[in-house]
Amino acid sequence: MILSKENVFHLSTKDTSYILFVDKSNHVGLQYYGTILPILNDYEPINEKLKYSYGTSVISENEENAQISLDYATLEYSTPGRGDYNEPSIILKNNDGYIFDFVYDSCSLEKEEIKLKELPSPKGIFEHLTIKLIDKNTKISAELHYFLDEESNIILRNTKIINNSNEEIHVLKLMSMQLELQNKDFEILNLYGGWACENNKNFTKLGHGIFINDSKTGYSSHKHNPFFMIKEESADYNNGDVYAFNLIYSGNHYEMVELNTFDKVRIQNGINPYLFDKIIAPGESFESPISVLTYSNKGMNGCSQNMHKFINNHIVQDSYKFVEKPILINNWEATMMNFTENKVLSIVKEAKKYGIENFALDDGWFIGRNNDSGGLGDYEVDKKKLPHGLDHLAKKVKKNNMNFGLWVEPEMINENSNLYREHPDWIISNPKIAPNKGRNQFVLDLTRKEARDYIVENIEKTLGSAEISYIKWDCNRHISDVFDKNGKHGEFLYNYMVGLYEILDKITANHPDLLIEMCASGGNRFDLGMLRYCSQIWTSDDTDAFERISIQSGIALGYPLSTISNHVSGYTSQQLLRKIPLETRFNVACFGVLGYEFDVNELSSVEKEMFKNEIDFYKEHRFLFQYGNFYQIQTFEKSKKTIWQVMNNDKSEAVIGMFNSLQEIKGGYDVLLGKDFIDDATYEITVRKQKHYVKEFGNLINQKLGKIHVSETGKLVDFANRHFALDAETEHYVVKGKLINSGAIKLKQEWKGTGFDDDVRLLGDFGSRLYYIKKID
Repeated sequence: MILSKENVFHLSTKDTSYILFVDKSNHVGLQYYGTILPILNDYEPINEKLKYSYGTSVISENEENAQISLDYATLEYSTPGRGDYNEPSIILKNNDGYIFDFVYDSCSLEKEEIKLKELPSPKGIFEHLTIKLIDKNTKISAELHYFLDEESNIILRNTKIINNSNEEIHVLKLMSMQLELQNKDFEILNLYGGWACENNKNFTKLGHGIFINDSKTGYSSHKHNPFFMIKEESADYNNGDVYAFNLIYSGNHYEMVELNTFDKVRIQNGINPYLFDKIIAPGESFESPISVLTYSNKGMNGCSQNMHKFINNHIVQDSYKFVEKPILINNWEATMMNFTENKVLSIVKEAKKYGIENFALDDGWFIGRNNDSGGLGDYEVDKKKLPHGLDHLAKKVKKNNMNFGLWVEPEMINENSNLYREHPDWIISNPKIAPNKGRNQFVLDLTRKEARDYIVENIEKTLGSAEISYIKWDCNRHISDVFDKNGKHGEFLYNYMVGLYEILDKITANHPDLLIEMCASGGNRFDLGMLRYCSQIWTSDDTDAFERISIQSGIALGYPLSTISNHVSGYTSQQLLRKIPLETRFNVACFGVLGYEFDVNELSSVEKEMFKNEIDFYKEHRFLFQYGNFYQIQTFEKSKKTIWQVMNNDKSEAVIGMFNSLQEIKGGYDVLLGKDFIDDATYEITVRKQKHYVKEFGNLINQKLGKIHVSETGKLVDFANRHFALDAETEHYVVKGKLINSGAIKLKQEWKGTGFDDDVRLLGDFGSRLYYIKKID
């Protein structure tokens, strides 16, 4: 609900209030953002009481009050040169310089779905407040737009500049949102990383000065994701005041947090001003991407769940909204580019036996693509690998009760390709400077219509050549050598992203049921802009299960499990050469959209049984794993164990995952700790059936064999390890929800090196368990 009354604007979601007012200097400021407040007859009690200026502050002169200084006012936007010496949210330039002063002009309330002209917008959100500002000197206006998703406690914001002057203006900085809060001992949580090490959590105590989280790579990037949080330092996953932010944009982004002299915290996000200079002609306008804000007094999980609800309801592909995603097998780690039709079909035929639903043919299917130095830009099938073409392969996959999917990398081009030989000028480069390569490839200039048309034409041709129900859309390098053929170099990176959105608009409009998994060397473009065109994103090229716990923990702070694509890969991690049990690889990957990428023909008898049990378990609880409310109960930041929980909306069903780091010999016990179970309801708890390899016990095998002695590295143990396994412990409890919430349930003793039987839990290094919990009364 949005109420506008006597220059006060009261925005209410289910659990929060956001209250604005027009101050005596005619600027718009924030008076309150937090737990929901009732509609007030008088808002004076919550207004900041500012009567006299501070020391040397520059005063905003007006007839009513000559004591207001913009330097310490709580502003929803800011410009330089008028006494506000904090970071401005709007920087414009015309022939007279940089000085613009936007004051309140009018407001309007509409019920019309959001639709930005060039950028992706959420669907199904209608309640809309526009606050119009004007610079009286130039007649240039700025509009502050506010949209509400009441159920998810989400406020959406963006800013629009309208050039009503008679000369062009340069937009050098236009933030989508500015928010000012009184400091509450705040701490910033942002996500940083790189290839195969995305989404590391970074906690920074907010000190005086400026903190910046941004991307300059041309994409949202794995260096710094656009999602971030501001929280009370004492807040944890379940308690305390937390604010969370994101941006519906896939290009260079910018997040700024400034603690000023007056103990106020200014927060901004939007398009990065880096290499940005947008020219607006008279009569034209420019609008920023949409910023996403939420608040919760229930800790980081509270904010995360708000974001998850919003994304699942209003961002992802319509055709996959709350639809269970299929279990996929991908051939990349099994074969890389060295495959044949027969090899691929052998994987498909074996995977069929276990209930896999989707097969994806990864990189290497087109001519010249035997390694990463050639072929990108061309779409002709390599008949040496696939002599009967894609259609034949797709039909064979379909006969095995699986859908067919295909890897593509449309934005990129190799120098060794027919496309480059025909159109070398289509790459992003300055013709006077030799361009740099990344992964042996260049980036196509998507500001060129002919390049965009080429991509659309060839993607459509490929999709029309076979029954393809899924594509993995990859993007394997950053943008460099920025150059605009029309000389508008400061608009290039923005226009590139607009060009990409145009391509995706056309393809998704023509193929609304196509399941798209976005990928950029893993999580290099995991953002809300991409999710507007797809329903899941490849989270990281690092499939090591232990690393994935941290990677998935980070990205799940801002994005729902339904969008997080996870694969179970081979026994030995290709990234770290670490060996992780198959059971743990599954237990980690099932928290999201499950996939596999190993050669199933190489599984042992024991592993085949595990494989089948995993897929059956996931299918039984798939909706819960993809769309349940996700809680991070405990994480490796402060503990030797990570505990995750997914729970359905009526709290009748949940799964709790417990993940070990390194095994310890110390005493003590583990408890089953959950969150938000109904205290007086009765729940049944069972542990997912798991197996132990014989080799896990090493030389201790001989303790059970008596006079017979075997080598733990010998052929006999290898044989036994492939064909026999020990059942892990069983645990079964019927308890009240209060016991789970309180951590009162003590689990069976963990292995301590002195004995093993059915009542001992053997986790070992990187071991894990899943506990299924169901309400039974």
